[in-house]
Amino acid sequence: MRTSLPQTYQALVAKDDSNPPRLQDLPIPTPSDNQILVKIAFAPINPSDVHTLQGLHRLSPHPPYPVGLEGSGVVAAVGENLNRPFGIGDKVHVYLGGTIAQYALVPSENVSPMDEDLTFQEAASHIINPATVCYMLSLAKKEDAKTVITTGASSTVGRMFVRDLKEKGIKSINVVRQDKYIEDLKKEGGYYVLNSEAEGFEEKLKELVEKEKVRVVFDSINGDFTDKILGILPENSTCYVYGSLGGNKYKRTETKEVENGKKIVGIQYLQYVKECQEKGELDKFYEEIHKPLKTIFKTQVQKVFPLDEVFDAIEYYEANRSKGRVLIKPN
Repeated sequence: MRTSLPQTYQALVAKDDSNPPRLQDLPIPTPSDNQILVKIAFAPINPSDVHTLQGLHRLSPHPPYPVGLEGSGVVAAVGENLNRPFGIGDKVHVYLGGTIAQYALVPSENVSPMDEDLTFQEAASHIINPATVCYMLSLAKKEDAKTVITTGASSTVGRMFVRDLKEKGIKSINVVRQDKYIEDLKKEGGYYVLNSEAEGFEEKLKELVEKEKVRVVFDSINGDFTDKILGILPENSTCYVYGSLGGNKYKRTETKEVENGKKIVGIQYLQYVKECQEKGELDKFYEEIHKPLKTIFKTQVQKVFPLDEVFDAIEYYEANRSKGRVLIKPN
């Protein structure tokens, strides 16, 4: 079932063997079994989207390769035999399928209803960061951690994690690279905040590790800085790597044992989504990540660009990552 739709739509398409990244006009698809076509209202730019754009990984096994992992919009057409029921006109969150486009075609499992009190802007950044935070919190609980270290704590996901840890009664030692973030993070709920570029950083961190008996790190930097942090921790500690701001030394799909019983574990939000799906808890998962979108998981939007300015938007995003979300408004 579908409403009156245009014959074509515009989408951001990733680099392939013979073409650079580009905006391309594509034919409007007709949803088949368990598929939903969503007219996209807003889509955020994520680091993984930039990697997709560069051809480093694909959202589709064949061209044209779509770009965009999450967004918000309105159901424009539905196929038969939906596993999750939706109707035309429903306001929804959507992930995967190429959301940096005017339309995205996805399985019904990748669509969830928007709460009435959310705007489309608030609903757009709904899964990658919130699910990452929920996953990290679940791991902290499994470790029975009373205090954890977080790196790259001034980032959007870092701030979410600080707020969530505070609400759950877990202390955080937050590592940043500039003094200007220290007071802001303390207001967000950061128990300790340290500047990694300041004199005596390693000594101060070691003191706090010993004082709080820390054995768990959540690291968004990766690379040599990860080794430095892990070197300060006691035996049998774990560093969960969820980002790569400083390099890609450790893959987020593997576990590596190092000396003294220490280990580095790569994690991705999709692992958490898969776990929830396998447990039959998809509705519970969506409630967990969407209910706090106005509070713990709130996202600051710094700028909105139309789809035809998407390359300017990506350039702006790359230069201003720590200042908040950059959104694309395709329609």
